[in-house]
Amino acid sequence: MTDLLKNFLIPYKIDFMSISSYGSGTTSSGVVKLKKDLSHDPSGKHVLIVEDLVDTGNTLKWLKNYIMTKDCASVRLCTLLDKKERRTQTDVTVDYSGYVCPNEFVVGYGMDYAEDYRCLPFIGVLKPEVYSGEH
Repeated sequence: MTDLLKNFLIPYKIDFMSISSYGSGTTSSGVVKLKKDLSHDPSGKHVLIVEDLVDTGNTLKWLKNYIMTKDCASVRLCTLLDKKERRTQTDVTVDYSGYVCPNEFVVGYGMDYAEDYRCLPFIGVLKPEVYSGEH
């Protein structure tokens, strides 16, 4: 997010939520868990949801619908990586996308597998043998 915010030329405030649908697996469970809610009231404000990766769109659909219940002036979606070929929620529109991502499990640059690899300074494809148990 820091790399994105370096390019913002307007005043903004940042708030964080923590939600998950992956757990320790490599595919979404389909169940969205709210781990941390917003600290500030977004009512009347323009909200930009910033995601590292949009996959099926299930989590993002849940998040956008949840944020929209807060009386925001607008809600837009932004992602670094967009896995368009895996999108099952066709009504989820990503307004700003950095890159289209192939259908691979990626880690690094903040993205993890079972809480590992998050701090890699690059985005890489995780070898299937790491998460399949094969060596």
